[in-house]
Amino acid sequence: MTLHRTMSAALTLLAITLSANAQTSSKSAPALHPIVSAAARPTPPTGSGLSAQLPVTSVSLYKNGVGFFQHSGRVIGDQSVTIDFTSDQLNDVLQSLTAIDLQGGRISGAGYNSTTPLDQQLKSLSLGLDDDPSALDFYKAIRGARIEVTGSGSSISGRLLSLELHEASTEDSGKKSTEKRTLTVVSDSGTVRSIDLTPSVKVRLLDSTLHTDVNRYLELLDTNRNQGLRHLNLRDIGTGARDLQVSYISQVPIWKSTYRILFSDDAKSPTGAATLQGWSVVDNTTGSDWNNVQLTLVAGAPQSFIQPLSTPYYSRRPEIPLPQEAQLTPQTHESGDFAAAPKPVSAGVAGMYGMGSGNGGGIAGSLMGGGGGRARSAVAAAAAPVLASDSATFNATDDENASATVITGRSFSQNYDLLAANSIAPNTTTNAFDDFFEYKLAQPITIRKNESALVPILQTKIDAERVTLWSAQHPVALRALWITNTSNLTLDRGSFSIVESGSFGGEGLLDPIHPKERRLLSYAADQAVRVTTSRRSPSSRITRFVIADGWLRQVSVDSRSVEYTVHDAAAEPRTVVIEHPITDGWALDSTSVKPTETTPTINRYTAVAQPGDKAVIHIDESHAHDQNWRLVETNDAQFNIILHNAAPSPALLAALQPIIDAKHAVAGIDKQITDKQAAINSLVGDQSRLRDNLSALKSTEEERTLARRYTAELNVQEDQLATLRKDLDTLQQQRATAQQDLNNKISNAKIDETL
Repeated sequence: MTLHRTMSAALTLLAITLSANAQTSSKSAPALHPIVSAAARPTPPTGSGLSAQLPVTSVSLYKNGVGFFQHSGRVIGDQSVTIDFTSDQLNDVLQSLTAIDLQGGRISGAGYNSTTPLDQQLKSLSLGLDDDPSALDFYKAIRGARIEVTGSGSSISGRLLSLELHEASTEDSGKKSTEKRTLTVVSDSGTVRSIDLTPSVKVRLLDSTLHTDVNRYLELLDTNRNQGLRHLNLRDIGTGARDLQVSYISQVPIWKSTYRILFSDDAKSPTGAATLQGWSVVDNTTGSDWNNVQLTLVAGAPQSFIQPLSTPYYSRRPEIPLPQEAQLTPQTHESGDFAAAPKPVSAGVAGMYGMGSGNGGGIAGSLMGGGGGRARSAVAAAAAPVLASDSATFNATDDENASATVITGRSFSQNYDLLAANSIAPNTTTNAFDDFFEYKLAQPITIRKNESALVPILQTKIDAERVTLWSAQHPVALRALWITNTSNLTLDRGSFSIVESGSFGGEGLLDPIHPKERRLLSYAADQAVRVTTSRRSPSSRITRFVIADGWLRQVSVDSRSVEYTVHDAAAEPRTVVIEHPITDGWALDSTSVKPTETTPTINRYTAVAQPGDKAVIHIDESHAHDQNWRLVETNDAQFNIILHNAAPSPALLAALQPIIDAKHAVAGIDKQITDKQAAINSLVGDQSRLRDNLSALKSTEEERTLARRYTAELNVQEDQLATLRKDLDTLQQQRATAQQDLNNKISNAKIDETL
């Protein structure tokens, strides 16, 4: 038996014993009542102050994971209104709550059932136990208390000294040793007894104060399980019947967009209109039903964060989590319309036909019609085509035959997108405001708690061109649609599926697309198209020389070219879009083919390849760069390189030759100065040797003769040094004159020649 199981059994025994001696009250969690409007309840008399609950009437969901909720209802006189939340929701409510009485009443304030954190409540008890104690922790906490132990023979009363844990040995060596617990009790007479604590042993607290603390401790643990529900109570003071609106934000799952692009199979016409259907996946995890609410989906992410305002603070610890963003694996493609920002879009209707109404429950009843109602409105039913077999005829009433279109099975593929468009009729108003774009469902919607719904939000026609997309970064050719958003709707980020003549064609992802914006959407591999690349080795040529202000600037142009060859093995022509990366500093040559579309990072080129044939796109690019030399610091090796590059430029050679000659003159004088200085250094070194020898000689005759010899040599060297130093001074003056001549020639040299 583990330590925690022992503690559980001990606390159970204590609870049973305590209940036999004192009446305890058990607390149960308050039930979450169904949210109904105040008007649906019996009308309370004016000024009664009875509490009513306010239903959710409007929900706006944002892309950053928050929802804006609005409750509306009627109040009479001085009345309280209650809204139930979880603790997590209450934090957002306290941060964003807005209450408005539309007929002049006054909101006197809002209150809610607060709670002190459990660890703070437990600290107020003398037991000193946390929220997950072991049996050892409990008995340590009540050491010294008076207890009564029964079940191990005669009853024992006294004060608890300790609880000891140790392993008990067994006769069978193959079995693991068991844990044994021993209570030590000191009786009033001073007798010390040790009792093994087994399941049959009962321990009863004799101290009424400790009894109360233990009972309070258990109550706190039980109550803490039910603290997730909070009741926000607003007091509205006024006279007569009035409308009350309460709004706030709360964390919700992010609503998701998903699209269907539907078109008919017509290989001879790769361009045309396609039907775009937009759907939204909405999840209700708020803990209450959304009954006939006005739902708005907003494509925008206002800044929002969580602060635990509903928790009493004992220290300043703000809680601001990091934002999260979905990581998308499939690739998306840049828009070529980056130069101009999209203009704000006015309100419009994102649908072609009116919505039906019905008596069905949930999303089917509120959006699509159900129960006793028609599936679509009369207008939609009149405009919808009817599918029939090749030989059968469609039997309908006279009114229906007057406007219905009969489509045979043979023409299904050519009219698939029309059939699909007539099957869904989203009734959604759209509006752009600030940096957001919203889809507002025109009819109320019902989504039960802990349920989700797939809601149609738009249907429109768009221009679509079927192409094949290829880039060096993703060398597998992709089937793609080059679409233009010809509607006045902003398409939110999401996934899309391609349905071509009733068959699945592929799927992908799209980034937000604004009205009139053009975008490539790839959805499948094109195995019939292959693209090969041929590159020419880069070359460089000098285009310009400039000499000014003592500097020589050489302008060179690097050139490169690439050739893309598209091979089409399909039975029909292919329009292939080649994505060529843009490199900073490189520009297209004037003779190169121009791109069809340009984005910040790529140029897109279009080629049409015939069946079994190939198409070629040749791109030439160039890059100009400068190389600069400071003429006064340029050496012969660098001049040789410059003159070699400038061989076809006599003007540059004529401008540089005087500078080169002057630099050679300076270099020649520098060579003489170096030689003179080396001779001086050699004589000075020799003189140092002679002086050392002289200092070492004695006063003998032989050494005096040697001293006279060393002295004569020193005299000769002194004369030589005097001559060398005079020559060195002359060379220094000549060098200064030559340097000034070089500087003058450099300053006067000017040329700007284009080769």
